[in-house]
Amino acid sequence: MGRASLPILIVLLLAGSWLAAEPLLVSQARRHVQAETVAGQPGPWRLGLALQGLTVPVQAGAVTLPSLDAWVTPWAPLTARAILPDTALLDTTAGQRRLELTQATARLRLSPIGGRLRRLEARFAGLALDGAPLSGPGGITVRAVPDDRAEGVPYHLQADLPDLRLPQLAALSGGLRLWLDRPLGLAGAEMEPVVQGVLTDGLDIDARRFRLRVVGLVHKGADGRAEGRLAIYASDAGAMLEGAVDQGVLPPRVRLLVRAMLNRIGQADFSGPPIPGHPPMPPAPQGQLRIPVEMRDGQMYLGGIPIGPAPVWPHPSVQG
Repeated sequence: MGRASLPILIVLLLAGSWLAAEPLLVSQARRHVQAETVAGQPGPWRLGLALQGLTVPVQAGAVTLPSLDAWVTPWAPLTARAILPDTALLDTTAGQRRLELTQATARLRLSPIGGRLRRLEARFAGLALDGAPLSGPGGITVRAVPDDRAEGVPYHLQADLPDLRLPQLAALSGGLRLWLDRPLGLAGAEMEPVVQGVLTDGLDIDARRFRLRVVGLVHKGADGRAEGRLAIYASDAGAMLEGAVDQGVLPPRVRLLVRAMLNRIGQADFSGPPIPGHPPMPPAPQGQLRIPVEMRDGQMYLGGIPIGPAPVWPHPSVQG
């Protein structure tokens, strides 16, 4: 065989492997995926699945998708793309809910070894639940990152939700660094990961009654309670703290204390020296207050004033 024929042979072998992969993928999917129909993607440039009546078990129940198209291409074999249906049914112990998705798409990139998540992008033109609007256009990106400032497997979540339709939330934007107890990916996908730590350099929240920006690092302590520091910048700190009491974030008994000492708390500094690895928390700009929140040794402090026990670190309930 001449040297000129070798590249042609390699191309033919790769093409043959590509074409042979989809029947195998469809066969495996029919054995392991709960769907009414399973077929391959049309055309030679998409390797993937066209599913009808897909049911995905989750911890809270099950999600049923009327259809799902997912595929990879020869030039990006580790990046899966998906077109989501207009509706999804959520079967939970509380009953069935209907999630409506407008022009929803997703893109997923996995590592070549182990199938771990490297990047996930989801975009949509609108979301609604049982006919009630949840959000206008928006999206979320999740990517694996190197970061050893807290225990766990680190991921960066970037939220772009400028048009939320929730009663107490109008917009959410910014980045969150999450440390999980296990990597995201194909292996162990049936187990819900547990968040061990959260960091943000700036998460902007429009809560309708007030706007705030949160900066800080909080993680699960040895006693099962939250530890760390947060700086909360608010243009209306009084409304923000009242809302925190109303939502159960702060105990009701601190309401009068907070009202009486709001300016002092807003002008206070953190009670200890800077902690390595924590993001900068400068004083508030003109017209805002910075509320220093500290959680240490099982206790919670506002501006150095103890207000009660630190919150218990949330953990998903185990379904029997």
